Amino acid sequence: MAQNDRSSRRALMDLPHEILNAITGELRIHDMARLAATNETIKAYIEPQLYCKMYTNIGTPQDTAGLVGLLKRRPEVVPMIKALVLDEYHPRYTRQLLAIAMPNLWCLLIQHEGQPVNVVSEEEKRTMNRNLVYQPSLKNYVFWIESTNRVPYTLSKEDAALFKQPAIDRLRLSNVDFLALEGVEETYLTHEGLENIKIEGSNYSPDTLKRLFFPSNALKDVDIHHWTEPPFSPALYLPILSSAAETLTILRLEWRYTRLNHAAGYDGLDLTAFTALRLLRIQPGVLFGPGGEGVTSYTTPSHPNLPNLIRSRLPPGLKVLLLESITMPPPAPGLKQLLFPMDIELIACMIEQKAQVAPKLKFIFLYYLEEMTEPEELYELADKHDMRLCGLYKSEISPISILRHLILNVGLICGDLGTMLSDGAAKIWRPMSMFRVMAN
Repeated sequence: MAQNDRSSRRALMDLPHEILNAITGELRIHDMARLAATNETIKAYIEPQLYCKMYTNIGTPQDTAGLVGLLKRRPEVVPMIKALVLDEYHPRYTRQLLAIAMPNLWCLLIQHEGQPVNVVSEEEKRTMNRNLVYQPSLKNYVFWIESTNRVPYTLSKEDAALFKQPAIDRLRLSNVDFLALEGVEETYLTHEGLENIKIEGSNYSPDTLKRLFFPSNALKDVDIHHWTEPPFSPALYLPILSSAAETLTILRLEWRYTRLNHAAGYDGLDLTAFTALRLLRIQPGVLFGPGGEGVTSYTTPSHPNLPNLIRSRLPPGLKVLLLESITMPPPAPGLKQLLFPMDIELIACMIEQKAQVAPKLKFIFLYYLEEMTEPEELYELADKHDMRLCGLYKSEISPISILRHLILNVGLICGDLGTMLSDGAAKIWRPMSMFRVMAN
């Protein structure tokens, strides 16, 4: 019997790795752990898969403190870890975790629901920060506090050390107040290879934002999301972003229903220096100016030179334009709103005079379709001028994510993208409203 057991184990491990991976990939974590316990040969093969991606479970022995204890008891597991998903942020145990050198850690996702515990003094944080180590492979870093009332979680100056990981090229900060970063040196955060940054529902100043942006010389994708108004005038974002004018490919300023009440004299964002920009998501008033006393904008009736205004704001290589919250203010629930005449005039000008104002522009998307009556006359106008115009629902995120992927990773030109959409890919997306006009 013992001989048969050894033969079975040898037969299992003699299988090609592709087949073994297919088998173990179907197993639950507990089943993989039981299989690894059968013998040392199988254990050596299974454990790198078992510990490759590790999760915590708040309120159980498998929380962040438990994970720290496991790694201290079994240091041979540390090099196997490539991704950590923490469902809590604890100021003490997160620091203890980041004091362990994990040479292959590629992704760290910290996602906490509610307000984190604040049981650690600033002095204790300062002491523990001295033990934090550089994680050489850490590229993807997410710090996400899920607040039920959208009140950002306040970071302190000593929390800046949590983000001092120079290898990061993708950073996401959600629902945090990081104004305290003003207290650190401008060169403290040295993310020179940062390519992708997403900031949502957070509070910051121009100086703190600059500390995240300025060190990078490779920034390609910036997404700044606010449910209402940004914390300062849109005009102050331009000098911060300007350091990435030659590399930035995607810019999403998702500021829903921004009224720009604090932006007296604001006349829009001049993005003409952003020569690499291909996809832009922005509210029309933020891009072209909201108008007002003494300020000419696209909202001015019968604008004297609307084509020049558009040409002086749009990036020269822009291919995809997403107009955020074009129905502003939103209508009452159950009602739909017609586009304002000024918005119709703006979109019609970009379509009819495309060759003069935006020669590479191919797609225009309008948010949000559930709040507006579809502008059928503009759809027809776009068809006549070989443009693609459509409205998007709030739920239609995936197509934009796919376009983002294509622009960043495939580098398709508009002609290639149009051909692709008219062939196989369009068949996948066709049920969605956006492709009623995008498909050729």
